[in-house]
Amino acid sequence: MSKLRIGILGCGKMGKVYAHWFSRHPHTQVVAFYNRTYSRAKDLAEKYPGSRAMSSWQELTEDPGVDIIAICTPSHEHLQQFTAAVRSGKHVLCEKPMARNAEECRQICEVAAASSVKVAVGFQMRFHSVIQKVDELLPRIGEIFHLDFVFGMYRPEVTWRHQSLQGGGVLMELGSHLIDLAIHWAGDISALSAQNRIISAPREVEDYSVNLLEFSSGAMGYLSCNYFDRRSRAIFGNLIGTTGQISWQFSSYDPQDSGVSLYTDSGKEEVLLDMPSENDIDLVYPGHLNSFGREIDHFVDCILNDKEPLAGPVEGRKAIEVIDASYRSTKQCQRIELPA
Repeated sequence: MSKLRIGILGCGKMGKVYAHWFSRHPHTQVVAFYNRTYSRAKDLAEKYPGSRAMSSWQELTEDPGVDIIAICTPSHEHLQQFTAAVRSGKHVLCEKPMARNAEECRQICEVAAASSVKVAVGFQMRFHSVIQKVDELLPRIGEIFHLDFVFGMYRPEVTWRHQSLQGGGVLMELGSHLIDLAIHWAGDISALSAQNRIISAPREVEDYSVNLLEFSSGAMGYLSCNYFDRRSRAIFGNLIGTTGQISWQFSSYDPQDSGVSLYTDSGKEEVLLDMPSENDIDLVYPGHLNSFGREIDHFVDCILNDKEPLAGPVEGRKAIEVIDASYRSTKQCQRIELPA
């Protein structure tokens, strides 16, 4: 069969990650790059024989020689680029956050629903060995009534990510992954109370966020994320059920940080993980192991076999709706019920 041809919008870290993993897939070939700074697209294209750099994102989305577009640009550009790509008949893998707010997400969902192309949102943590092991263990802890998540890293620099143009800060960048996992495990979030703050004054969006979550299932939970944790860049999670508990962790940069522990009345069990070989670990984010590769394998399989991606525009919208509610809770100093 002929290979699916990949075009990548955005040549930062995520553009490089997607280029690497798409180039490894037997049924895909990277053929085009776009970046606002043209030289970055040109430099990356030189690493992938047969690919080319384009001077505008419109040129790429309209190119009949491209079948799949990976959107790795800043979030304020997603809606326009997504709409153009889908209306040009391209399949789309869009990095999270899917958009800046719930209204933009609603528009993306409408565009996707009116098309026959496949659309996925980059919640690649669902494909991490740690998360997939948690999925396997869930039946052993009974009904979940508590979840908690902490995602911290030390990021003193101020970049484009911290401008109000992006729609949000640390909760959107880091917390969106964990909101998706929370909904995946415990069902829809029905209400929340939150505090989002700017600790480092040059930033225009929150760099510290604490959220108390209520789920339609009756479970409760909390999510904390910030840019001031000097210990590591680790992600910690804890699920407590009626018959047991699962504690897990991993980081973005160190594969050795990956771990899952199961607690039952029989005691503590350190769970063996299905770790990839060294050659299958991501070059940019080693702590994410081969989760980006698994995500891309899944997406390509959905295209080839007409299946729906695990995380599509509906899942992308749900995460942003929760984030919007978190910001409203902070602004109004009150508990916010969902859906809005």
